[in-house]
Amino acid sequence: MASRPRLLITGFGAFPGAPENPTQTLVNEDRMERVARLKGVDLIAQVLPVEYALLGVWRDALDIVRPDAILHFGLASRSQTIRIETKAHNNAAPYRCDAAGGLPHRIIDPEGPAIRRVNLPVDDLVQAVQSTGLFVRCSVDAGDYLCNAILYASLQWCADNRGAMAGFIHVPGESAEILRPAYEAIVAEMIMRLSRSAA
Repeated sequence: MASRPRLLITGFGAFPGAPENPTQTLVNEDRMERVARLKGVDLIAQVLPVEYALLGVWRDALDIVRPDAILHFGLASRSQTIRIETKAHNNAAPYRCDAAGGLPHRIIDPEGPAIRRVNLPVDDLVQAVQSTGLFVRCSVDAGDYLCNAILYASLQWCADNRGAMAGFIHVPGESAEILRPAYEAIVAEMIMRLSRSAA
C-alpha cells in the first residue's frame, strides 16, 4: 500500500521587533489537519524558533519527516500584503540577531547556487488567496533573515529529493483572525494537489 502524502507546515515564534507572530497561532490550529486527514493527506504542523542554529538540524529533520511538500509561513511586519515568495537567495544579514542573539554566516551554503527557485504552484496559491478577498502578490525577495535561510535550506533538500516541493508565504502584521482565510485557502490548495497526485 502506498504511503499517504505528507504536507509539512511551519510557522515561527517571536523574534526581535516582533513579540507576537500570527503564524504561530495559525499553525497551531488543528482544523486544516482534519481537512487533510479526510483527503488522505498527513499534515504535520510545527512552530519553529527564530534561531539560526535551526539550520544545522533542519536537513536531518526533513530526512525524518520526508514531506512531499513544505509550506513555510512567516511574518513580514512591514509588508502591506501577503507575499508568496518565488526565490531564496544564498545570503543572510550577518548583523541581524535571531531570537537567541545569534548571528548567521553571510553565505548560507558556500557550495550552493546564488538562487534557488520555489517549486510550489505559485500561481495557484495566488488565486487561492485572491478568492478570499485578501491582497496578495508574488515576491522575488524573501529578505535576508531566517525566513529566506530556511526556504533556501528546504529547497536544497527538495533538489536532493526529486518530487518534493517547498515554498514560503510572508504575511503582514495583521491578527491571525484576519489572516486565517488566506492561510486556510493556501493549505487547502496544497492538500488538494497532494491528494490528486496520490489518487
